[in-house]
Amino acid sequence: MSTSHAEIIPFQPRARLLRLIGGELVSDEIVAVMELVKNAYDADATYVNVTFTNVMSEGKGEILIEDDGHGMDMATLLGCWMQPGGSTKHGAANRVSRGGRRLLGEKGIGRFAADKLGDALELVTRARNAPEELRATIDWAAFENEHRMLSDVTAQWERRTPAVPDRFGTSLKISGLRTTWSERLFRKLCLRLKRLRSTFETADSFKIIMHSDDFPDYSGELATDYLTKAPYQLEAEFDGGQSIRITVQGEAPREMVWNGAGALTCGAVRVRLFAFDLETPAVAKIGPNRDVRAWLKEWTGVSIYRDSFRVWPYGEPHDDWLRLDQRRVNNPTVCLSNNQIIGFVEIGRQTNPELVDQTNREGIIQSRAFDDLRRLAHFVLQQLEQDRLTRRHPVERRPEARQAPAQTTIVDKLAELVGHLPKIQGREAQSLVRDVREHVEREEGNYKAFVSGYSELAAVGQAVPGILGAIDPLLREVQREIDTLRKLLSGQKSAAVTKSLRTIGDRCTGIEKRLQVLSPMQGNHSVRRRAIDVVETLKSLVKHFAPLFEERDVTLNIEEPEGLARAEIRPENLYRVLHILVTNSLDWLQGTKSPRVTIAVSTTESDCILLVSDNGPGIPEEIQSKVFEPMYTGREGARGMGLTIAQNIVRACGGDISVVNDRRRKGATLKITLPRKRSRVMG
Repeated sequence: MSTSHAEIIPFQPRARLLRLIGGELVSDEIVAVMELVKNAYDADATYVNVTFTNVMSEGKGEILIEDDGHGMDMATLLGCWMQPGGSTKHGAANRVSRGGRRLLGEKGIGRFAADKLGDALELVTRARNAPEELRATIDWAAFENEHRMLSDVTAQWERRTPAVPDRFGTSLKISGLRTTWSERLFRKLCLRLKRLRSTFETADSFKIIMHSDDFPDYSGELATDYLTKAPYQLEAEFDGGQSIRITVQGEAPREMVWNGAGALTCGAVRVRLFAFDLETPAVAKIGPNRDVRAWLKEWTGVSIYRDSFRVWPYGEPHDDWLRLDQRRVNNPTVCLSNNQIIGFVEIGRQTNPELVDQTNREGIIQSRAFDDLRRLAHFVLQQLEQDRLTRRHPVERRPEARQAPAQTTIVDKLAELVGHLPKIQGREAQSLVRDVREHVEREEGNYKAFVSGYSELAAVGQAVPGILGAIDPLLREVQREIDTLRKLLSGQKSAAVTKSLRTIGDRCTGIEKRLQVLSPMQGNHSVRRRAIDVVETLKSLVKHFAPLFEERDVTLNIEEPEGLARAEIRPENLYRVLHILVTNSLDWLQGTKSPRVTIAVSTTESDCILLVSDNGPGIPEEIQSKVFEPMYTGREGARGMGLTIAQNIVRACGGDISVVNDRRRKGATLKITLPRKRSRVMG
């Protein structure tokens, strides 16, 4: 019979392990410098001087990073800084510095950053009001010996009289540089440090000042150059729930409600976007063409900031994390590319706990919260793109919906001029004018028919994606039931088979009801004028709307006038318009208590009026003038064409559609005005 005796043995790490870990945590020299600058910020410094001396000479250069922060006392230096992997900030109450700043460092990798830059480090630090300063020297090359254990490597430290009596804070002198710095690499560092801090934080005084004998053109305090001259600017603030406040071009804020597919899990977010046109005249308005383009090349991209400091690599030229270039390929007229946008997305450690950094400080761990952050950024960007499109291609607003076409005025003016010609030439000219008038009227009729046909087809297309989206899960469920049925039939379980068949029948009925929503849109495409009884037409359409309302538990009310309400519009066109308005209401009624939609019909001597209203969040007054513009939307993933199409259909019938700006009404109300008898001029 054998016996065993368990013993314990401690890990005995070799010295090289420290350098191997550091190499994984700090990817390159630029990240290393940035980590040391962040440490200065965490120490409540008002400035940090970054001085490069003789860095173009191999093995001879030095980097000095010094700040005026609170410095370290002996307990902190020996008990925290000299313990790799530990942090003086770990466990701080609410992770806030003594001066109230949100702490950026937590993994204690500042030592590894110094090791990444050079072979030797001299650290000098002095705490506030301390009579002495502390000096420590570390030879990182000693950790390279594969035969030495980690405990065998030591560092020297001492207390001494301050070299500068009134100076406090910490300085790190790094020598024996592992990299020969080029102008390109130094310029890249300056750019990254410029973008290190979020543009939202302007009140907190923290300056980054660069010095270099090899690259004097880059010396001085870092600034943002042309940013404030961007022709298109937007700020957005998401409260972490449903509310989004958007300010465009410094105008009055718009209060919007998140209406995407599911609630966002990313938490509160602030966004600031600056967009540029790249045509030469547009660039020339900002500054010298060559300088501005070079600056844009370095700055463009959307960066993420946590507690005011940048999360790398988002916003780098090679990192299109929002896939802006792909969006632009799909819609080049509206969408902005990555090289036209400079963006700042601000998150917080406390307000966005699900957005967690990767261990190597290069990006955020992929998660649902990060996907939702991307969705929110796309939505905000869409608002800026809509505003840019409106400013670049303003929509001509007609003062009256039934205004005569411009061509008629031109022909009339031509006829007036012909009247002043001599008789012989006048008769020939008048004949020519008649030909021109007939041609213009014929072309105008063709154009109206084209617009009418386009709008009708577009209305059907607008409805199809939503209906197919509802049918698709039902079809998948039918398929699952069929698979279940096959298995059950083989086992001869008659009761279960009956239940499965009943489920299939119910699902097929559901599909049939949803397809009914499309049927009234199919017209005979006749151009014959037709006056319809609006109330009776609405009643016949209720059964087609029913599936949409039943599945969302929304009430539909129709309010009738006392007398007959007739209007000049084909029934399929009325349905197309109402379908757009009703589905808009259904989308915005999500989360509303006792949701309802009301269609109220009334008449005047010349018009039939329909008020389509709901009890949802409504349309903010500041965007009511924009909702009929093509591509304008306040909902994630929407195309922004529904109300534009509805307006085209109504105006082709000689009517008009508008938003009712009445603060007494809760929710959104749209007014459709249709002629009771169409004039012959309208065709």
